Amino acid sequence: MRIVGIFLLLVLGITAQAQTDQDVSNLVDGNDFPNPVFISPDPPKPIKGWEMTIVSEEKVLKGEYPSEIIKFRFKGTAIGILVYSANTSGIIEYSIDGQPWFEQDVYSDNDEPELKSYTLDKDLKNRKHTLQIRVIEKKNHESSGSSISLRSFYFNKE
Repeated sequence: MRIVGIFLLLVLGITAQAQTDQDVSNLVDGNDFPNPVFISPDPPKPIKGWEMTIVSEEKVLKGEYPSEIIKFRFKGTAIGILVYSANTSGIIEYSIDGQPWFEQDVYSDNDEPELKSYTLDKDLKNRKHTLQIRVIEKKNHESSGSSISLRSFYFNKE
């Protein structure tokens, strides 16, 4: 599989990408993310299987199986994602710094999308990291789809 990615380079002096339109910090674990930074995914060019769309009046990056791998670079000690979860949501796989792939089921039994947070790793060394995400064919047996609606990456900036 060819890897195409989103490379959002975080420059400490640039805060324009940080989301301030809605207070979402209450959705994340304050112990693991005492000072979370939220970044919207916004690829500079189209990525196979991913498109920018609107869910619950917010801009999200929606992925459908089969899709290319997306990447997000960050510096911090913990990483998570904010996802609009519904009964059409599927399962993603993610890898941090080229380590083994792990699955995360983002399905919920709601008909309407609900914003949920998923902590992917909370024990990282305070350095630069690369998160990779891909949508997989496997899905929750109750789900009617295999998509993901990614609202934000979030990480703990130390």
